Amino acid sequence: MNVTIKPSKLNGVVNVVSSKSLSHRYVIAAGLAKGTSIVYNVLDSEDLSATKKALEGLNVSFEREKVIASEYKLINNEVFCHESGSTLRFMIPIYMLQKEKVVFHGDNRLIDRPIDVYETLFRDKTLGFKYLEEPHFLPLEVQGKIEGGHFPILGNISSQFVSGLLFALPLAKKDSDIELLTPLSSKGYVDMTLDTLVKFGIEYTWEGNHIYIKGKQKYQPKVVTVEGDFSQAAFWMVAGTINKHQLPLQLRNLDPDSKQGDKIVADIISKMGGYLYFQRDLKQYVVHPRQTKAVTIDVDPNPDLGPVLMVLAALSDGETHFINCKRLKIKESDRLQAMYEVLTKLGVEMRITDDEAWIKGQKSFKGDLTIDSYNDHRIAMAIAIASLRADGDITITNSECVAKSYPTFFEVFKSLGGHVSEVK
Repeated sequence: MNVTIKPSKLNGVVNVVSSKSLSHRYVIAAGLAKGTSIVYNVLDSEDLSATKKALEGLNVSFEREKVIASEYKLINNEVFCHESGSTLRFMIPIYMLQKEKVVFHGDNRLIDRPIDVYETLFRDKTLGFKYLEEPHFLPLEVQGKIEGGHFPILGNISSQFVSGLLFALPLAKKDSDIELLTPLSSKGYVDMTLDTLVKFGIEYTWEGNHIYIKGKQKYQPKVVTVEGDFSQAAFWMVAGTINKHQLPLQLRNLDPDSKQGDKIVADIISKMGGYLYFQRDLKQYVVHPRQTKAVTIDVDPNPDLGPVLMVLAALSDGETHFINCKRLKIKESDRLQAMYEVLTKLGVEMRITDDEAWIKGQKSFKGDLTIDSYNDHRIAMAIAIASLRADGDITITNSECVAKSYPTFFEVFKSLGGHVSEVK
């Protein structure tokens, strides 16, 4: 599906969609807790469908908000992760708590997204880890049994590897020690995982670069509610900031005290001269239009914010410098290259290296263009936000990719006054 967006002014209230990161974590923890948990407000997206299906392969069932976990038992030895990196990296160690062979499959970019952190770790422990067709590409066959012990792991590739171990190791036979061999990228995501573990009754200690986890623990069934997603709210925060409408956007379903690392987007926009604040009485963020200015932005802790912050940078006074961009290159697309191609097509002066980007601000974007989404949900949404300040219509190809994390994105865009039409 392609969509065409006419430049428009947005106004109104956004009930921000549920957090994808927390939805994954709460559903997994509930699936590891023998008994019935209730998880309200789980995101309805393709990635969450993949995680639920993976849990069903371990004897977990779902009835509306209920997550019903029986005895941990292998039901299916093939796991289809589709395009969900979280599903793949979280579920590999969880499935390896038992000794049978299991094959993980993926689609599109997930097939070659890096998992060699696990390869090194598990082969050193003489556990099964075998690519079935091409080296470093899915499908992947793994075989446990993980029993605990010492897990030295690189923390600067993806925090998802650390989170995957954190989910699995409390159920191992022996105590475990996760040793972080490098500083941890995206620490906020590991904090979210640890907060989830505590909510479901799991204990740990973190000392220096070691996380210690006792074995033979038991997850406890709980009742929890998934809060709104700051990663997705970032698109509306930028939209409200670059908006031509005089009225602010109001964003609800967000917790300013959240453990989500991407809540830093509000601070970054403020640092750039934006004007947004949280109204505690109404429990909403209010985002006013403002002209922003260039700053230096480190995207290593929060790579999902990269694409939409690059749109904001392109409309800010001066030249914005993005540093530590390498992790943008190993997402659903090479987001650094994709945003370079998107923004230069929109008329922006931009330079990139392997790890940095410089974006010179301007007043508006070129219009009457067709731009590829690179089959990447965050690139598609970033282009949609950029269209608000284009000089003509913008057509986005393969726009249906937003279903990966935000299936209702274009519906919300239209509800705020955006002009979106499907193109065959």
